[in-house]
Amino acid sequence: MDELDIAFGILPLGIMVLSIVGTCVCKNVYLMPILSLLVSLVLTFTIFNKSFLGWAVVYSLVSLALSYITLIVIRKRRASGR
Repeated sequence: MDELDIAFGILPLGIMVLSIVGTCVCKNVYLMPILSLLVSLVLTFTIFNKSFLGWAVVYSLVSLALSYITLIVIRKRRASGR
């Protein structure tokens, strides 16, 4: 397994899953995107090179979008009585 498998396979899937689960548990939209940005920044300067910095921002924005969608779904389910 090389760096590309981690950068474009495992990391995005992990961020997506953790964003959904983290938002369900904490009910905070901004917590998981901030954590994903921090993890991506640490990986940028330890495993990858500086060119991965753009992808770190993209993954954080994806995490933010997923967190908003998850919170909307949670609120609609609660409002419908499920």
